[in-house]
Amino acid sequence: MRAWMLALWLALLSCQTHAESAMEVRYISDAPRYQEYIEILRTALDKTIPEYGPYVMSHPEAEMNEPRYMADAISGKSVNLVWGSTSVERERTLIPIRIPLGKGLLGYRIGLIRAGEQARFSGVKTRDDLKRFTFGMGPGWGDIAICRHAGLTVWIDPYEKLFKMLTAGRFDFYSRGVNEIFTEFQAFHLSEQGIAVEKDLLLHSIYPFYFFVSPAEPRLASRLKMGLEKMLNDGSFDAIFWKYNQANIERAGLARRHVIELANPALPPDTPLDDHRLWFAPSARRP
Repeated sequence: MRAWMLALWLALLSCQTHAESAMEVRYISDAPRYQEYIEILRTALDKTIPEYGPYVMSHPEAEMNEPRYMADAISGKSVNLVWGSTSVERERTLIPIRIPLGKGLLGYRIGLIRAGEQARFSGVKTRDDLKRFTFGMGPGWGDIAICRHAGLTVWIDPYEKLFKMLTAGRFDFYSRGVNEIFTEFQAFHLSEQGIAVEKDLLLHSIYPFYFFVSPAEPRLASRLKMGLEKMLNDGSFDAIFWKYNQANIERAGLARRHVIELANPALPPDTPLDDHRLWFAPSARRP
């Protein structure tokens, strides 16, 4: 009996020690629009179990907007891992993992507009032509600075309100990533709200979108960098990219759209622009 109880106690102690030693990864949200990033995160953590051991993942129950979760990540109390566009300031206050999620596809933007207004946009050829319109964006989004740098007018409202504000005429063009727009169009039944996908324009800027880690968690940052490098080398990073984005890339018809380049004034000097493994090009095809 004593031997049985001792064995049980040792087993429970082992489980407790295992749980206590597991690396905690507290990320921002489990919302459907983030599933690509969550799969990348989980895969990178799985690939580094031999070097770093087990992990546990969790997220806050309540949704937070970008300024809130970026601020929380600095302390690492409620979240210790976030994702978002980069800037010099963000790379100063958090630890950037400089492998762009989505291979920079988020920098290729097409628009949601009010149904029946396509003719207003079909003649647009230059950045100056865009100044006739107001652009809708959420608080803290990196493309606010990009648009304002180009002299464009920006309307800011929380993400969940922007579709209604577009319909109400508060702004004209809701700039969305190629990897976002069709999923949102279907999920939110936007055609029923009088919203359409603009057909002719493709706005492009260099728009790195990274994992950022709390400065209190350098070991987690090292683990993610190792895991993402492993994924780049074994092809699993690209496999996830194409799994989530191939249909949207094909549906967007990038080759037929008129491209307008917009400079990113917040682009940090350490952006890995010369590593072509990391960036999507419109001419790319799935291997």
